Amino acid sequence: MKNKKLFTNATILSLPGILAIFISLVSIPIHLKIAGAENYGNFIIFHFLLTLGSLLNFGIGKSIVISSNNYPKKSKAVSYQGIKYTTILGAIILLLFTIFILVNRSISISLIFNNPVVLNYFFVGILTTIFYVSFEGVLQGNQKFKSLSFYNFIFYSLSMSVPSISLIYFKESSLENLILLSVLIKLSTILIMFYIIIQNNLAKKSDNRILFNNLKKNSKWLTLNSILVQFYDLFDKYLVKIFIGPIALASYSIPQQLTGKLSILSKGFSAFLLPFLSKKNYPGNDFNATIKIFLIFIPISIFLLFPLFELFLRLWLGSEFNNYILELTKLFSLSVIFSCASHILVTKFEATQTLKHNLKIEFYLMPFFLATLFYLAINSFSIFAIGILILIKEIILLFFRLNLLKKTINNLKIYYIYSIIFLFILFFSFNNLIVFYVLLFLLILSIFKYDK
Repeated sequence: MKNKKLFTNATILSLPGILAIFISLVSIPIHLKIAGAENYGNFIIFHFLLTLGSLLNFGIGKSIVISSNNYPKKSKAVSYQGIKYTTILGAIILLLFTIFILVNRSISISLIFNNPVVLNYFFVGILTTIFYVSFEGVLQGNQKFKSLSFYNFIFYSLSMSVPSISLIYFKESSLENLILLSVLIKLSTILIMFYIIIQNNLAKKSDNRILFNNLKKNSKWLTLNSILVQFYDLFDKYLVKIFIGPIALASYSIPQQLTGKLSILSKGFSAFLLPFLSKKNYPGNDFNATIKIFLIFIPISIFLLFPLFELFLRLWLGSEFNNYILELTKLFSLSVIFSCASHILVTKFEATQTLKHNLKIEFYLMPFFLATLFYLAINSFSIFAIGILILIKEIILLFFRLNLLKKTINNLKIYYIYSIIFLFILFFSFNNLIVFYVLLFLLILSIFKYDK
């Protein structure tokens, strides 16, 4: 009850994502059954590549949130400047894309898909993502959490699920048609958001330089962080597609997509925390409560569901089920939990404008991670081996981030201990179920004792 506002708003922001999980449970089997694993693999990689739009936003969206809450009375001016900068940026990127396609069309097509139509849809999708991130920043900066939750649901969830579900009625739809429908949903979303921002007078014309000064100071760090996130989140999928194939990518991405829905929760909490952590002298109670949720209570809840994973996946996927999907679902469950906790920690860095400290860790780790990933892919190691590498990367980043924020995190040693125990529980879930249940039971007892 001490954190009622945190839980209420974070739940509102997470609710569409929770609904998206259930929609995905319907859409993924439909896509696999009707269009096949290869079609689904290419459809997913298209959406993964669209996340590059967040990178090309160059931190404008996050800077709108931070600037609006640093100077609440100037939030409308900040929003106007953010939209203006995004429009200029969009025009420049569109021009560069056009020149690149005209000059190097054959090269640009082969880098993404062997289809010029899909390439055009890709560029439109990138531009819509750039604008979406800025409009999202306007709503988040003004604490319009319900509206933001609704638009997140449409832009990220329905744009992926509706094309797959449409295969029920249009079984002969090509990959190009599915992608077109997805891009149209995204484009419609940003047009509606822009209309709502204008109608609610959330942006006011001004020459104020608050946002410009914030971008001048933090844009490079926010952009570098986005670049690293893209490398960490996208490179593995791209290598699996190239060296192992789109069918393997389907087996790899299905459990990643399913467990990745947990990030909806961290994004919900993060979206609530960022505006408030950006304020001066804001207490850290909500921040510490969120860390406790993601590094103690959520992992236990997921482990309790492990015995049901195989039954659920067999019923859900039918003939498309295989052991790789089961094993990766367990593996990615813990990996995503660590990633969610890191997401909350990074929000703290963003809000306090100290993101450069976090980036040092990621820069040091990146060469080793990418080199190992590339080695595993080109030597045709199993997708499970790649999944283990992802887990190792996530726990290393988590531990270093926790250490950087040790002055603001309560009971830091507890989180280190529990995270290591979680790794042992995961290991025994594959090798010895009796030990798995014993460790899980002891862990639950210890949590009741710790939470008194």
